[in-house]
Amino acid sequence: MSAEIHREQLSAILEAGKRKNVTVQVLPFNAGALAGYSAPFYSFSFDEEPTVEAVAMDNLRGTSVLEGPEDLAAYANAFDLLRSAALAPDASAKLIRGILRSLKEETS
Repeated sequence: MSAEIHREQLSAILEAGKRKNVTVQVLPFNAGALAGYSAPFYSFSFDEEPTVEAVAMDNLRGTSVLEGPEDLAAYANAFDLLRSAALAPDASAKLIRGILRSLKEETS
């Protein structure tokens, strides 16, 4: 990936984090094994309260959607563990801005 594309992606993440309905948190490498706690998944909430109402996972044959109570409870727990290990939104934005500065310096 080129530095320019990397910068564009990080800038887009910072912009998305400014939205009222988006929270950006970075899970640092030093989170250890927790960072690999689960395969990637998308958690959906359709109400103002951030409750897990559906979970989607991409796989070789498409996207699987889980809506059963036991599945939702397991993924809500995984999400809470990951979120609590991640940097706070302000610290995450600061880290991303620092990486952007580093990328700019490398290409200057």
